[in-house]
Amino acid sequence: MKRSDKVMNAQEAASYLGAHVETVRRLARRGSLPAFKVGKDWRFRLEALRDWTGDAQPRQAQSRVLVVDDEPSIRELVELFLMNEGHGVLLAANGNQGLDILRSQAVDLVLLDLKMPGMNGPEFLRQAQGLGPMPPVIIITGFPDSNLVMEAMTYGPVTLLAKPLTREMLLRAVRNELGGSHHSVSR
Repeated sequence: MKRSDKVMNAQEAASYLGAHVETVRRLARRGSLPAFKVGKDWRFRLEALRDWTGDAQPRQAQSRVLVVDDEPSIRELVELFLMNEGHGVLLAANGNQGLDILRSQAVDLVLLDLKMPGMNGPEFLRQAQGLGPMPPVIIITGFPDSNLVMEAMTYGPVTLLAKPLTREMLLRAVRNELGGSHHSVSR
């Protein structure tokens, strides 16, 4: 068997993609990740994963990206896309968790949902400004024409991505914001 014909189990695929094994299984169940079942477990062809990621090998972490989104499926997909590109990914299910991460860790980029229960995107940005220099922000929203977008822009320049999100759209925006290089923001 050639290396490109290699078939991996879920744990091996998770290791290859730099993701949690349960994330890989969930994406396979949804049909979001190329996989097939053998008995009760998933199998993944290395070549299919390479095609899916558009990359020959995952790379070491280039930058740290904070993803603040209340939808687990969005967090999981964004995490998988970014980790495979070599970015370190920090996940927050709401604005308060995101602020806690910003208080304790250096972050190079924030991916932010606008509509979340509790603290919305603009409120997160308002509170984050009080913590020091703000990293670049990419807003991911299903409501690109909402008043929340205009409110968020009052807290500084942002890039706007409309859901549904594609891998290419996300990675292009991340590359543009990070300028192709690693600049860590210290807190």
